[in-house]
Amino acid sequence: MLLSVKKSWESDEIGALILLPTRELAQQVSEVVEKFTKDNGLTKFTMISGPKKVDKDVKDFQGQGGNILIATPGRLESIIGKIPEIKKQFKTLEVLVLDECDRFIDLGFQKSVSEILPVLPKQRRTGLFSATQAKEIEEMVKFGLRNPIHLNVTDTALMSSSTTGKTENGEEIGIASPDTLTNHYTIVPADQKLCALVEFIRSKPDAKILVFFSSCACVEYFSNVLKHVLKKRKLFAVYGKKKFTREKEIAAFKKAAKSVMFSTDMLARGIDIEDIDWVIQFDIPRQSSWFLHRSGRTARAGKQGDSLLLLTPQQEAYIQFLEKYEKVTLDKAKIPTLTVLKAEDLRKKIVKMATNDRAYLVDGTAAFISFIRAYSKHDCKVVCTMKELDIVGHAHAYGLLRMPRLMETKDRDLTEFKRSDVDTSAIKFQDHAREKRRLAEREKKSRELEAGANRKDDDEEGEGEETKKPMKGRKRSAKEIKEEQAKKKKMDKERARENQELESDTKLLQKFKRGRLTRSELNNLV
Repeated sequence: MLLSVKKSWESDEIGALILLPTRELAQQVSEVVEKFTKDNGLTKFTMISGPKKVDKDVKDFQGQGGNILIATPGRLESIIGKIPEIKKQFKTLEVLVLDECDRFIDLGFQKSVSEILPVLPKQRRTGLFSATQAKEIEEMVKFGLRNPIHLNVTDTALMSSSTTGKTENGEEIGIASPDTLTNHYTIVPADQKLCALVEFIRSKPDAKILVFFSSCACVEYFSNVLKHVLKKRKLFAVYGKKKFTREKEIAAFKKAAKSVMFSTDMLARGIDIEDIDWVIQFDIPRQSSWFLHRSGRTARAGKQGDSLLLLTPQQEAYIQFLEKYEKVTLDKAKIPTLTVLKAEDLRKKIVKMATNDRAYLVDGTAAFISFIRAYSKHDCKVVCTMKELDIVGHAHAYGLLRMPRLMETKDRDLTEFKRSDVDTSAIKFQDHAREKRRLAEREKKSRELEAGANRKDDDEEGEGEETKKPMKGRKRSAKEIKEEQAKKKKMDKERARENQELESDTKLLQKFKRGRLTRSELNNLV
């Protein structure tokens, strides 16, 4: 398309901009674009968040330029702020592409996109690409496209007839679920869920497997725990906190046969990894439409693939929910080697790990809390309610020593939880640096509490005889009681006024720090 506009492009002329929601997807697209620009005189430049600093990107772009710009919204927004002249370079823009555009809403990039679009020429070709029919895409169409045309692209040769649905307007659409994909589900008690995952992975020794969890904390915790359980398998983990090592993990997983990857939903879209044999969904997705995105990581390019969804008895109605609203058919499967004894042995092993290293205690609790919070926000609360969730069973599967206090579980009966007798405050981190920080924080907290207690004692001593409680045995007169009540009321009013002033001053200080007030305005108001 760019070469049809003109045969030769200067290095400082931007002809196409491709925006992508994640650095991994941007890197993947960059590698593909590289193949197309090799022999036709066009150049490309990639701007993504990561170890490379914004200033380095600015310097490189000013020196190299690029006819095709591939970027994540946040990084491009930062660079536009640092290179005002880039706005002139965008005048030659012919094509704007937003891939996986519904993810821009999920990841909170609306502001960045809104800042970028006014810089671009209005006369351009714009393409919004997504595998879903999300309502949010219609909002993006409104401010991103002029004279929009909707195209529905499917490979009818590979599409399953059972996976068709309808849009809100009644238009029939195809959902990307190929005939070569077989979806399975299994029902296991909550306390056996982790053991079920372990036993299933062990039953597929030659398979490349991708496992989805509901949160970063869950991926981090279970990947660390299961490396001591699945010692014969190569395990990888990808989640948001590992921003700067994700590319290496994905690249290593692509190359490693018979390996297992633990991931959040960041790998459910866009990233192309060949030869995945099985996709396992340990937790139900936050949105039911993501089920197809997850399972679609296998059975790619006409190859055979399978997916397995792990459910508890309380979640069995989710199968009918998927069949009705996502038009997905699932076959029931069993894990023959799963037993109550194996699940209990695994729980005890994790408890022992947490007893010997505080990292497992802390990370396990964080993972459990994140799972509960994620579960409370999914979109099928009618069939998978928080009220019916087996809290105790899941806590046992996580190998918790203590049940954390949560708003979501405060009215639940948790008496069946197997609480450990170990004094958790005495458990140390095996990581010496982490343990040193913990002890320092504990010492600091202890000093603060002691200082607070001393201040309280001083306050009580300074109140004077008239404010002290009367000694027992002495009957106070009505006048004394009335005077004491009046003084107390006056003191309460004074404290309330002081607290109100303090709160007001704090808010003004916050406005000053955010740049919403000048120093002179602050001084006048305080």
